[in-house]
Amino acid sequence: MLIPEGEGEDMKRKWFPGLLDFSNHIKNKKILDWARDSSMVKPMFGVIMQFFRLINLPGLRRIHPWVQPEKTEMYILPVNESLERGEDVILPYQIVEQFIERFSHHVIMEFCGCRNAYRCEEYPQDIGCLMMGEDSKKIKTPWARRVTREEAKAHVKRAVEAGLPPFIGKIRVDNFLFGIPESNKLFTVCFCCDCCCLGRMYRYMPAENRNLQMKRLEGLTVWVDDEKCEGCGTCAEHCLLDLITISEEGKSQIPDDCRGCGRCARYCPNGAIHVRLDNPGFVDQVVGTLENLIEVS
Repeated sequence: MLIPEGEGEDMKRKWFPGLLDFSNHIKNKKILDWARDSSMVKPMFGVIMQFFRLINLPGLRRIHPWVQPEKTEMYILPVNESLERGEDVILPYQIVEQFIERFSHHVIMEFCGCRNAYRCEEYPQDIGCLMMGEDSKKIKTPWARRVTREEAKAHVKRAVEAGLPPFIGKIRVDNFLFGIPESNKLFTVCFCCDCCCLGRMYRYMPAENRNLQMKRLEGLTVWVDDEKCEGCGTCAEHCLLDLITISEEGKSQIPDDCRGCGRCARYCPNGAIHVRLDNPGFVDQVVGTLENLIEVS
């Protein structure tokens, strides 16, 4: 059957219900406020986390779109407070500003659904995702608002100052969350915390698969100064992917699979962890990769 012109997207959307998509159709503010603050939201996120563990089983991992490398590719940009940089290396979050300039449409979620659901006390709940690209216009929930480029930049800067590293790129699970059919027209800038956010679900993915989807900036190194490390475990508590361990000698151990978000260095009370970026060409590399995945408009 032929779909009448202009109705194709609406019909497709019915087959891609999203976690936040229901709010597009509810006009009663009391119901929406209840939905936002309901105690039922946290268990819903818990179900998604468990589902992610399930689809990472060997058989399902090959077929489910959430975990297929060709459908998700992101970079984690280290928080800048403790980042050491080589000559001519810009602060990584500034690369987001370049993408903000390239895109015409910018939408900010007025709160983080994860932190709100878990009643996060460590990070601001009102710092939500920044979505860009043509398909960001399809996010109709009243909890999303169109913003200017300057507002988008200010939002990113506030997130970084709060210790929330940007996750940028094409993230397939966001199509589900926002009820948007899969495309190459949705660019995500997410600010996941280590205690509440769905980004933690990637700890359940085998390292070889995770590393294909969660990219580490080329030229980024992370290491521990054993003389300063007291093995307190603070770094491990803040590792999003639960990768850091404490050795028998009582020293932090950071594996090569670390994605370099920099949170461990930010929170180390002894300044024992170093994160350094020495590649001034990382900007061109990231831009080139993501422009091949996402249509900039």
